[in-house]
Order: sequence, then structure tokens, then C-alpha cells
Amino acid sequence: MRPSDGFRLNSAIFASIWLVFLVPVALQVYAGEGFSPTAKAWMTVCLLAFGAFYFYAFGSLGYFPRNWGSLARTLLRWGILLAIALASVPAMKSGAVAFAPYLAAMLGFTVTLRKALPIVVATGVLGTVAVWIWSPDDLTWAVFTLFGMPLMLVALGIFSQYDESRHKLRHELEMAQQREDIATDVHDLLGHSLTVINLKSEVARRAMDNNPEQAKQELKEISDLSRLALAEVRSTVTRMRTPTFAGELQAARRALETKGVTAHLPELLQAPGAHDTVFSWGLRELTTNVVRHSGASTCWVSVTADKLQVTDDGCGFNSEATQGTGGLAGLRQRAEEAGGKLIVRRERGLSTVLIAMEDDDELIDDSAVAEEAAR
Repeated sequence: MRPSDGFRLNSAIFASIWLVFLVPVALQVYAGEGFSPTAKAWMTVCLLAFGAFYFYAFGSLGYFPRNWGSLARTLLRWGILLAIALASVPAMKSGAVAFAPYLAAMLGFTVTLRKALPIVVATGVLGTVAVWIWSPDDLTWAVFTLFGMPLMLVALGIFSQYDESRHKLRHELEMAQQREDIATDVHDLLGHSLTVINLKSEVARRAMDNNPEQAKQELKEISDLSRLALAEVRSTVTRMRTPTFAGELQAARRALETKGVTAHLPELLQAPGAHDTVFSWGLRELTTNVVRHSGASTCWVSVTADKLQVTDDGCGFNSEATQGTGGLAGLRQRAEEAGGKLIVRRERGLSTVLIAMEDDDELIDDSAVAEEAAR
């Protein structure tokens, strides 16, 4: 690659804008009677060289020379800029200290405070000693230029680095959260679909000899389910899919009946409205748990405008069921993010999971569930 590939023009322009403060120093030299034409010409060469390299230094800092660390790249640029500044001393005399703030900025905006501060202080001390020996009348101005402005720029640069690091960390955390959300979505999607496919495959295998027509029908449904699952995963990865409660009711009925679980599902006359999405995910996850883990023979699903309740007569949940990131833990997170809560209860041999979107922990009064609990 060429040295210009990957050049950060915005960084170069922003850094170089401040070179305008070298103009007053240059004008003093041009207007001064103690400077020869040769000195003025040499100063012009040094100023142009310093400005051009300063522009390139900030623009190429992130990539060139390649395979170098950031500290090595910074020190290389700082060394070249220092050499140009020192070369201007015969022409500019004490005015050459005007380059010090730019040298400090090169360090302050690119390396840590622990590395930048000693170099800036050492440069200031050496420059102050030099001015005190050769031009003591300019000592006050030189001290301010060699210490005050460089230290201020180093502090500003370190703060800028901190702010940039904070934004970068926040972005990384957001990306990690997105990856976790996608992992949860894929778990919810594939967990349900693969469970049903596995059950139907077993039914088809057993019916292959005795009931070929049933086996053929099961295989057709497996093919349809696999295509649907693939489409759902693709759309979930692109963050475009939102399940519907009516669709999940049909899927839940199919999964429960395939497993041999007696399903008592509501006749959906109207969608849950504002809570359709969280209830859809909830119904999917909870009926999948019934099919895969509970060993239940009966499952009841009840829904109101602000509650979803799933009850089964299986073995119940262990203490770690709502911990982690997937399964019930992921469902709890979805409910809380939507402003609701997830409640798990085990009473009289029945396991109940309630998603409540209002401040109401009471279970839905389902007469069929009550009759079963009374037995």
C-alpha cells in the first residue's frame, strides 16, 4: 500500500488549523531589523516544512509506518517535528519556542499522560535553559510558551482521549448487547422449531411401516417447519422479524399436540394489542419449555389485555431456570424491558408462569386450571 492509503483528512485538517498561531511569530521575524534576508528565507522553509509534515503526521498516524505501534509512530513524528523546529533556531532565534505547543499536542492527543508528560517537561526545561543563555530578555514569554501552553494542550489531549475511549467502550457494550439479543432470539426461534421437528421426526419414524400416509404428512410438515425456521433465523439476524400472537398460538397448538400434551388454548378473538410482541415471545418460549422439559400431560394458556399465563402439570422449574441469558432468563429480560415482569409459581403440582404488564401479581382465574388443582 502507498503511504497515503488510509489517510485521515479530517484529523489532519483539525490539527493543522492551529498552525495559524505561528503567523504572528513569522511576521515578527519578517518585520524585525535584526534578521537577514537569508534568515527570513530559511525561516520560511522551516515553517512550510513544519506545517506540511504536521498536516501529514496527524493524518497518517493511525496506519503508517505499518506494523509499528502507536507510540513508535508518535515518537517518529515528534522527532521529525523537533528536528525541523531546531533547524529554525538560527533564523528565528528565541521565536523557535513557538513550535513547542505543537510538539506537545502531538504527544497529548496520541499517547498516555504518563508517557507524554515527562517528554513535554524535559523539552520545556531544555528550551528554557537555552533561551536563558542566549536571549534572557525573552525568558518570560518563552517559559509560558514552553510550559503553560504545552501542559494545557497535553491535558486537553488526554481528556479528548478519555472521551473517545468512553464512546468506544459504550459502542462495544452496545454491540455486545446486540449480539446477546440476537443469541436470545435465535435460541427462542430454533429451540421451538427444532423441538417440533424432532418430535415430528420421531412420529414419522414410528408411522413409517404401519401408517405411511401419516408419515408422509409428518415429513411434509417437517419440511414446512424447517423452511419457516430458516426464514425466521435469517430475518431475526437482520433484526426485522416480529412474531404475532395469533401465529404463535397456532404453533403452540401444533407443538403440544405433536408431543401428546392436552392443550387448553384460548380462542383468540382479538390480539393483545400493545403487548402482542412480548406475549408472542412468551408463548413461544413457555410452550417450548412445556414440550421439551416438563413431561406434562396437560397445558393451559390464558391471556388478557395485560397478562399471559401458561400452566402445566409437569415437573416444574429448577432454581436456575431464570438465570443466565436464554430461556426463561431471556424471557424475563424481554418482559422487564417492555415494562412488565415475569412470575414463576409452583402450587399443588402445577407450574405457572405469568407475564404481567401491569402492577398486578394475581394469576388469571382459569376455571379449568382451578378444577385440576382441586383434584
